[in-house]
Amino acid sequence: MHNKQINSAQPLTELRQLAIRKFQEADRQALRELFVASRDAAFTWSLDSEHKLEDFDIVTAGERVLVAEIAGKRIGFASIDEADSFLHNLFVHPQYQGQGVGKALLARCERYFLVTPTLKCVKANEPAWRFYEAQGWTVHSEAEGPDGPYLLMERASS
Repeated sequence: MHNKQINSAQPLTELRQLAIRKFQEADRQALRELFVASRDAAFTWSLDSEHKLEDFDIVTAGERVLVAEIAGKRIGFASIDEADSFLHNLFVHPQYQGQGVGKALLARCERYFLVTPTLKCVKANEPAWRFYEAQGWTVHSEAEGPDGPYLLMERASS
């Protein structure tokens, strides 16, 4: 069982401290833990026990993974299916949300989108889809998935 309590972190006073880089195998365990902590905090409609460390391996298999870190601490990641210009995952540790990390990850993903990028966002995760809307993404359609209704979003080229 995972604890939903989040400890406070030092605010990012300067985004210059933030580095976005390609995934390395040494990142795997830290990103597994970040993935579970982020899902536990955001997916309040599901049980913590549904979120497993190995889920990270499954949902990022074959994808380009970018890692956000500050002073060697991994605080976020994004994964992209480059063939489809599909942003599959973007997670920031709850302690670092609202400080520009997600925006920086999203900006770095841009270079890997070959056509109009798309993503799916569970409709119940309103903070996430509001974030994407604020970054210029729009709802293309809605559908039903294993986690419930979701929004298919896209972003036109700037």
